Amino acid sequence: SSGINAEYGGTFQATGWPAVVAVIGNWVGKGSRGFIMGIWNSHTSVGNILGGLVAAAESDSIDTWGLSFVYPALVIGGMGIIVFLLLPTTPQAVGIAPPSQSRREEDEERLVRSLQNNHSTQFDTDSDDGDMRDPNSIPGISFLDALAIPGVMEFAIALFFAKLVCYTFLFCLPQYIHTITIGGKVYDASDSGDIATFYDIGGIVGSIVCGLLADKTGCNALICIIFQATSVPLLYVYYSYGGTSFTAQLAIMCVLGFFSNGPYALITTAVSADLGTSEHVRGNSQALATVSAIIDGTGSAGATLGPYITSVLISGRTGPKTFETVFYMLMGSATVAGLCLFRLMWKELRSLQNRIREKYIWRRVVYSNLLGEDYL
Repeated sequence: SSGINAEYGGTFQATGWPAVVAVIGNWVGKGSRGFIMGIWNSHTSVGNILGGLVAAAESDSIDTWGLSFVYPALVIGGMGIIVFLLLPTTPQAVGIAPPSQSRREEDEERLVRSLQNNHSTQFDTDSDDGDMRDPNSIPGISFLDALAIPGVMEFAIALFFAKLVCYTFLFCLPQYIHTITIGGKVYDASDSGDIATFYDIGGIVGSIVCGLLADKTGCNALICIIFQATSVPLLYVYYSYGGTSFTAQLAIMCVLGFFSNGPYALITTAVSADLGTSEHVRGNSQALATVSAIIDGTGSAGATLGPYITSVLISGRTGPKTFETVFYMLMGSATVAGLCLFRLMWKELRSLQNRIREKYIWRRVVYSNLLGEDYL
């Protein structure tokens, strides 16, 4: 019966993430989406930390360990009521224009056109305030149409492996810490759970920095590949040297959380929102929740598979080498996650090169009109 209850709980909880990503995507424009969603997504790591502390506090008592499930359920239920009563799902619902996805590019195009017509100091600054229709009145897209959006499959598969790594750490890190010697000391289950929270502390910072870099470069896949590639050797360093001292354990764990959680957070938030509002869906913001569900649902499969594979790999094994094959599995998963995005990375690099070239030409046009034709 516990397995059936877990399935029901997971089914209903899984409906929340696509919806909230769609809501945040409706409120945040593309130019700052990675940074803002990176800050917003830190709530997942904060929840992991608090959940881990609650579970660690109740793990030593046979009579009260079930409360580690009750407390989060009460919080989720209470916040669900608050969100249902108070959250406006779109800016249009409260009479506010939706955020522009490309206002700067539109203004630059108008400026270039006006300068080319010898009106270098005057150009039309009036702009459309956006479609004030309620997006809820626009029909969504089908599952297959969302799946056909370029980039959805690559990011979904990449998230499968990235989330496999993150959730294996989330569920198995306390057990791993409990089985090793750190600076000559073995920590009990409660202390191991407390130590494991430093992985999520690094993940909070990594989510924000990863989103900020994605905003600055416009290259989501490139940033994800860089973070994933860095996490591979860090996994080996953590396994090999994390037990040398308590300080080394915390430091390497934080840095590892920084690089492994960054891509996971970016893909589940800003990337999902970008793909769900891309030109391929013709501005249909209702596609956002469907795209987010596909990407995060695929990632959740990895989150389920990772701890299960870990339990199989460590079954019947004891001693310091118990988790050796698990870390090799995690390194392989992080590598595959990065490889899935290589095609998109090359496409982003070509686009970045074109943007730099166009920006250079645009500035020369501006200066030539302001300073005279001799500037060119």
